[in-house]
Amino acid sequence: MRRLLHDLMALAGFGAVEEVMQHRSFRIYLVGHIPNVVGIWVVRIAIGWLAWELTGSSFWVGAVAAADALPVMLFGPVGGVMADRLDRKHIAVVTQAILTVIAVLLTVTTVSGFITIWLLFGFALARGITFSFWQPVRLALMPNLVPRAQLPTAIALNSSTFNAAQFIGPAFAAVLLTAGGPGLAFAFNIFAAAVMVWALAQVELPPRASTGGARASFLDDALAGIRYGASHPGIGPMLFLLLILGTMIRPLTELLSAVAGAVFLLEVGGFSAMASSVGIGAMVGAIWMLRRGNAGNSTDIALSAGLVGGTAALLVIAVAWFPFALLCLALLGFSMTAGGIATQQVLQFAVPDEMRGRVLGLFGMVFRAGPALGALAIGAIGDLVGLTWPILVAAAAGLGVFMLAWSRRARLRAALETPPEEAAPGAPAANRAAE
Repeated sequence: MRRLLHDLMALAGFGAVEEVMQHRSFRIYLVGHIPNVVGIWVVRIAIGWLAWELTGSSFWVGAVAAADALPVMLFGPVGGVMADRLDRKHIAVVTQAILTVIAVLLTVTTVSGFITIWLLFGFALARGITFSFWQPVRLALMPNLVPRAQLPTAIALNSSTFNAAQFIGPAFAAVLLTAGGPGLAFAFNIFAAAVMVWALAQVELPPRASTGGARASFLDDALAGIRYGASHPGIGPMLFLLLILGTMIRPLTELLSAVAGAVFLLEVGGFSAMASSVGIGAMVGAIWMLRRGNAGNSTDIALSAGLVGGTAALLVIAVAWFPFALLCLALLGFSMTAGGIATQQVLQFAVPDEMRGRVLGLFGMVFRAGPALGALAIGAIGDLVGLTWPILVAAAAGLGVFMLAWSRRARLRAALETPPEEAAPGAPAANRAAE
């Protein structure tokens, strides 16, 4: 039977997935990760809708999204240093336990009727601070769970579960919001976060290689990570493009509840349909990346994803026809997922292990903070002039930047696909120990 399943997966183009699932710790991690990311999307949808219900303001929708994401700008580099210095498993368990406690408090205050927009903002801020430490260690864990040769498939599978949850989460959130309101949605996240705590406690990680010598301060290490990422001829430009994607193109998805209510005049059902369209596209993008397995060309995929995403975001608002918007949102979800997976793949391969937590902390910082900054700015302008023009102008500007980057793709490809041992001569071979 096992041989039959192996042959079927290989025939379907998922042979690399079957291979990566042979590793016990990665399987256990995935068991906890799946309900956890569904819970993350349920909470995001519920918080956004609750903020809109409490205020009717696109600014507050953007502000709550910003509170959830912007703390990573302050704490993300510190979280990256911790992921490089300390026990990654211990950090992961502690951060997920804190998120479980926050889920309990959010549920109790919402169900009891004590929730206000300021309390909601505070809970979103607490989640954002905690995620600042969870994000870099989550990304840095991947090379510790599978051999380096299987890392692209592990990244794609990890991201595919996140993006499958982007489809399942909004649909499930719609059911929970209809059945019991935001309080029921928040209650589900208690279970989801607790499962992740259990899974992380079960995984086994290989011993970390010591770099030796006296250690610099946390601040010096954080600054060293920023300098390394910014000065790298491939990593620096990719992080900049990720920032452009986040501030100019992705804010459409962060402000989707306001767009659904103010531009398309929809209730919660229509909003959930739009969010689910993003999720469907994201899931298709994740499956496509999984079928690619360990194939190369990730740099070109990351760049072309920005072109597709910018065009899709532009058309959603320019046409403003609900059926066509659903199609464009699916394309946007596809591009964000494929591009995000491809970007993480090239960064994971371009960085040595002793810098991995800090560089991936920068990736997580830009990935989370960029859309929040964009949503906050566009939401504030949208309260004054409406959401249509701010989203149109931002998407067009982002599309222009990616068109310029596409014209220079050969240079980026060469810089990112050079092995880190060659890109940083003399660096400790800690990344080889992780294999």
